[in-house]
Amino acid sequence: MDGHEAEALDPGRIEPETFGPSSGPVDAGDLNFDAFDLDGDGTVDSRVVHSDDAVVIVSDFDRDGSADRLTMIESDGDYSAWECSRDDEGALVWQKIDAGAL
Repeated sequence: MDGHEAEALDPGRIEPETFGPSSGPVDAGDLNFDAFDLDGDGTVDSRVVHSDDAVVIVSDFDRDGSADRLTMIESDGDYSAWECSRDDEGALVWQKIDAGAL
């Protein structure tokens, strides 16, 4: 953390209705427990977390401890996928890369 960002969010407390571009870092948690290799490169990088409002798939592809991608599936079947990057000033920004209904 560079001092400009909030403490990492617990994925079990994410609310799909309020998550957005400026939500800040998300803790990827312990990828050695109840985790899997989502991108097939042989390295465990993702885990599933159940929040009050959704099932959240948290992925940390660069293994820095913060999520790089989130997929949220709500109980009504709505889903959204988000990917993070840094803007020109170095701030963490989440971008919605997919959304829809199952």
